[in-house]
Parts: sequence; structure tokens; C-alpha cells
Amino acid sequence: MAFVKADLNKEMEELNKLVKENEDARAAYEAFQKKIALQEQLIQLRKAENMTQTDVANAAGLSQQAVSRIEKGAGATINSLVKYLTGIGYSIQFKKG
Repeated sequence: MAFVKADLNKEMEELNKLVKENEDARAAYEAFQKKIALQEQLIQLRKAENMTQTDVANAAGLSQQAVSRIEKGAGATINSLVKYLTGIGYSIQFKKG
């Protein structure tokens, strides 16, 4: 099986074209971007507190594997997300926008 080098610029152009032309694709892409942003923010908050995933797990009453799943966006429940945030010393506040 031969490998083909990906042309990331071409792939990005195709994605942008699809998102621009298709409302469903645009909505899915925007939701995906928000999910990624949340995952990145959770990791940044944990690291800002100088905590490892194991530290968070111990403080939150979760397993380290659950903490990893939360940070990967792989099946976190609202309950586990709240425990995670509490474990790193944060709470949820909503703002419109």
C-alpha cells in the first residue's frame, strides 16, 4: 500500500468551500470548532493550576481515564464535566454571546 502525501492547503480550501456553500456543513463545522475550543480551554485551565490529570481525578472523584476522556471530548457527561471543573477549582458561569 503506497502512502500519498496530503496537501493540507488544498484540503483546507475544499473544507472552506463546503462550509461556505452548505448550511448544514457550516453548522457542523462551527459546533466542532466550539467543542475543540472547550477541550483546549479545559486543558489550559488544568495546566494553569499546575495539575496533572491524576491530580484532577483525585480532587474530583473521577478516574484518570475519565479526566482524559473529558479532555479528548470523548463522552463526558454533564456530571463528570462539573466534577472536573470543581476538581480544578472552577465553576460554570454562562454569558450570552
